[in-house]
Amino acid sequence: MTIEVLPIDFLGQGALLEPADKKLHDLTVDYCARELENGRELNLSKFTKVWAVVEMEGADYIDVIGVSGFAWRIDIPTFRVTGERVDYSTRKLIDRMRAYFQDNGLRGADIFLHISSKERPEQRCEKWEQSLAKVGAIPADRFTVKV
Repeated sequence: MTIEVLPIDFLGQGALLEPADKKLHDLTVDYCARELENGRELNLSKFTKVWAVVEMEGADYIDVIGVSGFAWRIDIPTFRVTGERVDYSTRKLIDRMRAYFQDNGLRGADIFLHISSKERPEQRCEKWEQSLAKVGAIPADRFTVKV
C-alpha cells in the first residue's frame, strides 16, 4: 500500500461543474463529512484547489485519510483607528473597504483583518473589541506557515 496526494479536479463551468474523478471526489466528500466540522456542507468545487491524501493499492483507491483546500482571501495586515469617535471611524473605514471589495467582485467573500496577538494591551486601539463587534468581525482560526 502507498500513500499519494492527488488533486481533486472539476470539469465544466459555473453550475455545470462536475468532478473529473467521481470516485476520488466521493471518497473525499465522505472523508470531509466524517472528519471535519461542518464537513457535510463543504463544497469542494468552491476552493481554488483541493488535494486528497489517499491510501492506494496499485491504481486503486483504498481510503482518503486527509484533505487540504485553499482559497484566495484578502488579508488586511494593518488596521488601526484611534480618536474620540473610534467606533464611528472604524465603521466608516470598514464600510469603505467593503464597498471597494464588492466593486472588485468579492461580494460575500471573507477577508482577514490582522490584529496582532503579540501587541501589548496599551498598543491596542481603545475599544478595539467593541469596534470589531459592531462590524461583525469574528475570530479566524489561523496559523502562519512560511512557503
